[in-house]
Amino acid sequence: MIFVYLGIKCYIYSYVFIYIERIVLNFLKERIQIMARKNAITFRLGMIIMGILLFCIIIIFFSMYRANYKEISKAAGVEAYGCANITTALVNPSDIAKIKSGDKETAAKVGEDISWTIQHKGIFEGQYVMDLDRTLLAVDENMLEQGFEVGDTFHMSEEDLETLKLTKAPVYSDVYEFGGMKRLTGYAPIFEDHDPDKDIVAISAIDFESSILQTRTWDMIKGSFFVAIIPILLAGVITIFLIRKTTAPLHKITQFANRVAKGDLTVEKLPVKGNDEITQLSKDLNMMTDNLKSIIGDLASSSSQVATTSEELTASSEEISASAESNLTAVYQVKNGSQKQVQIIHDTNQTLSTIASKTDVISEKTKELNTQSHTATEKAAYGGTIVDQSISQMDTINEKSRHLSESVNQLNKKSGEINDIITIITKISEKTNLLALNASIEASRAGESGKGFAVVAAEIRNLAEQSSAATQKISNLIHEVQLGTKEAVEETNESIESLKTGTTLIRDAGNAFYEINDAIDEVTTDIDTINRDLLLIAGEVENIVQSMESIEMISTESANNTVSVLTQSEEQTAAIEEMSTLMETLTEMAEELNKRTYQFKLPDA
Repeated sequence: MIFVYLGIKCYIYSYVFIYIERIVLNFLKERIQIMARKNAITFRLGMIIMGILLFCIIIIFFSMYRANYKEISKAAGVEAYGCANITTALVNPSDIAKIKSGDKETAAKVGEDISWTIQHKGIFEGQYVMDLDRTLLAVDENMLEQGFEVGDTFHMSEEDLETLKLTKAPVYSDVYEFGGMKRLTGYAPIFEDHDPDKDIVAISAIDFESSILQTRTWDMIKGSFFVAIIPILLAGVITIFLIRKTTAPLHKITQFANRVAKGDLTVEKLPVKGNDEITQLSKDLNMMTDNLKSIIGDLASSSSQVATTSEELTASSEEISASAESNLTAVYQVKNGSQKQVQIIHDTNQTLSTIASKTDVISEKTKELNTQSHTATEKAAYGGTIVDQSISQMDTINEKSRHLSESVNQLNKKSGEINDIITIITKISEKTNLLALNASIEASRAGESGKGFAVVAAEIRNLAEQSSAATQKISNLIHEVQLGTKEAVEETNESIESLKTGTTLIRDAGNAFYEINDAIDEVTTDIDTINRDLLLIAGEVENIVQSMESIEMISTESANNTVSVLTQSEEQTAAIEEMSTLMETLTEMAEELNKRTYQFKLPDA
């Protein structure tokens, strides 16, 4: 760091001297460029004075021109309307009425009459007569040449027209442009019977071309103008002469500055007389030359010292740079190892976190399984109870089915007895029917005396037939009952067998429920054991995860510190390289400084 400080100090010291040298030389060059122009200051001051004088001349010219132009315009207007008023005598008011009624010959005759004015006074541009509505009633030959004809509408400002009507006196206009020409017009009223007390029947007008006004104005002011500017020009010449005399000492100053700018510091000092600005400039140049001599002397004496110091610093910086590069390589290796260590710890921490997460999930699933096991145990116990109840119920059903089978068999037996009785009744009915038939036959043989007996016999036969039919129905019903009873007996027997089989199966299911209940109890016990072990494992994994997180934080901080050290090492290496470059530049500047100092001629010590 000491070498860096010394190098920077030497660099700044030399750079300041070179910068001062450049400022001084640039100042001298600018002064030389200004002084190189012969009589530059005199010329500039003369141009300024001439500009001011020219401005004054222009102001005087425009003031004189404007004042005279107004007067000449007024005089021209008076002249125009005076001639227009006089020449109204050339126009007969009765001809005006004819022209208004369309008499073109009269209009042409009046035009020829008023042409007399322009023929005898050529300063006028034209004369014409127009109606109060600005319609041309008669025009002279000049107006015809300009392209105007009778019946055309001509220009007259509303203000001039109203003034003429109101005052019944001649008026003149300002300069205006109409028909491709700038004009000034004088207007005079033409009265009925030329009696001013009567109405105005027309207007006589004479035009001036505006260039006549400018010509008259210039003719009037040119003599006075030239007389006025002669003293001004004379004052300018005298002023420039005095300026040249005053700035003559600047030539010596220019030669002095030119020699100093070329490096000749042995030049004699400028003479200092008076208190004006040129004298002050001479003092400043003398002081600047003395200071420059001192600066160049200091630069010459210190440039060799700067070169020697810069060479020593360059050698030291190379040694430091080699050491810094070695340290930088070692720091790079430490940085890479720290980053790998952080990555491994991070991956291990992620794995442990995953294990902890999975352990928590397994623990939750184990808790759910334990709960389900207890529920299954309760369900199995409840199922065993239901099976026991089912077995008891099946025994009851079996007993009732057996009694039902006995009742059905007894019913079948009674049905057989009823069937025997029905058979006897059927036989009795058949015999009764036969006896009734025989009685009917005998009654028919007896004739009248046997009619009553025949009726009884017929009734008996009907009863016998009905008994036979009823007996047959009962027999059929009994047969059907017997068939149903037989089927019921068979189904009852089958039900009894099925009940026996179902009872056996239910007993087997009950035994299976009891075995399942015992197995679930064992599984529940094992699950409780596993759950407790998982809780212990989860706690240990959590402790490991916390420890790994602490290790990861420490490793990360260590890696960050390594990166900081690496950054500082890189910055230090860059600074050393920059210092080395700076030393080389400083050496070159010292050599250049020696060359520069040799360019100056210094007086002997």
